[in-house]
Order: sequence, then C-alpha cells, then structure tokens
Amino acid sequence: MTQSKPPFDDPLEAAFAEARRMPPPVPDGLLARVIADAGAERPRSARQPLWRQIFGTLGGWPAMAGLAMTACVGIWAGGALTDDLMLALTPLDAATLDIGTGLGAFDLLLVDG
Repeated sequence: MTQSKPPFDDPLEAAFAEARRMPPPVPDGLLARVIADAGAERPRSARQPLWRQIFGTLGGWPAMAGLAMTACVGIWAGGALTDDLMLALTPLDAATLDIGTGLGAFDLLLVDG
C-alpha cells in the first residue's frame, strides 16, 4: 500500500528539497581541524614486544610465576621422589625398572641419545 502525495505543494517540503540540493558552505580548514582533533583523541595501540604479548596471553606475571613454580616442583618431584617410589614396587618390578645409583630419575635426563 503506497501513500499518495497531497495535491498541493508543501512549502516546508520545498525548503527541505532545496536544502538537500545545495550543501552548506564549509569554512576553509574546518574539515582538516576536525580530522586532526579526531586523530588526537583516537587511542593509540602501542606495539608491544613478543614476550609481553605472550605473558599477557597467559595471564600476566602472577600466572607466569605460578607456572614457573609448578615447573620447579615437577622437576624436583620427578628427581627426588622417584627413588622412594621405586622402593614401593615389588622386587620383580624394581629389578625391571632399576636405573642404578646416582641422581635417581635425573640419570635418564643426562643420557645422550
């Protein structure tokens, strides 16, 4: 369903049509000043080094400290607690898993190959 125009000319509609045909004059330099102000207000994204991006992705310094501590405990537990776990095995299992004396599980890390 379409609306039909009224049969008479609306003076307000004629004024709007005239305004749409002729854009208002812009003072010299106004557009340049507006763009310069907009550029000054725009937030700048500073390029960060790769290590900061990685730390930020992983959760920052607190999370990295937790990861480092977990890695240290894992290395300590893997080396120090392995001999105690070997004693809990049956003699048959201990004979098959015997790595000798020395640094415990760290002996396996020192082997080249």
